[in-house]
Amino acid sequence: MKKLRKISSVMLKVGVSGVLLYFVFRKIPFSEIGKLIKTSNPLFLILALGVFGLSQMISSQRLLLYFHAQNFLIHKTDNFKLYLLGMFYNFFIPGGVGGDAYKIYTLHKKFRWNIKKLTKSVFCDRISGLFAIILLIEGLMTMMLSGALKLLIIPIVITTIFLARLFFRTYFPQFKNIFYQTLLYSLSVQVLQLVSVYFILKSLMQVDGMVLYFVVFLISSTLSIISFSGIGVREWLFMKAAQYFTFNPDISVSAAVLFSFITAIVAFAGLCFYHFKYKTDTYSS
Repeated sequence: MKKLRKISSVMLKVGVSGVLLYFVFRKIPFSEIGKLIKTSNPLFLILALGVFGLSQMISSQRLLLYFHAQNFLIHKTDNFKLYLLGMFYNFFIPGGVGGDAYKIYTLHKKFRWNIKKLTKSVFCDRISGLFAIILLIEGLMTMMLSGALKLLIIPIVITTIFLARLFFRTYFPQFKNIFYQTLLYSLSVQVLQLVSVYFILKSLMQVDGMVLYFVVFLISSTLSIISFSGIGVREWLFMKAAQYFTFNPDISVSAAVLFSFITAIVAFAGLCFYHFKYKTDTYSS
């Protein structure tokens, strides 16, 4: 029954991605997207790839903080290799073990570390990223306001941080001492991904409406859980945003496709570490 639920969940996500992509490319021919991508500036795309890769390095460091808080003393180099391998599983093996589950399984099998504690570490790592996205959306939305309304951001941000800290203190007190550090890491990850999106848009010669693009991208990041690796949701949201704002729909969808492609490149790098060996003398259980 558990295996059936897992398969059903995966198939549902793949189905959502497929349906959304169908609606996107029914309105915007893929040939038009291809033409735009072919004429994009490769230098900016290389910069986008490098910045996104850096964001994943920081993201792996955030996860390492959660592991170390539980006394799971995995070496930072091996943690990064395992992190990339988890990305590979998430992106390229929809019917297999999820990336987070793979990390938990591997560390438990190798070092007999407690599965429940490993799961809490991985879960809180994800939640930390979600709180950072909410904070950035609040900040970006405020940039679209004028005058005294901008002052609203101060109590809103303070309230969000207070609630986030209260959440960790109440349900995961073992991580309360690293709350601000992991939140800073999470904000860095999301800001770098926004910079990556910026370079992608620059490669397509899109320079107007950046704030709106960033907001839509962050929203798509929160909704990516309902689709396979965020594919489909990101493209569909960018297309819909173009209908209500001054977006060029072709450029919007092209940017989303390029971001998915860049994510795939970094995720594929994880395959290089499929058979890597752990330096067991650097760990403590």
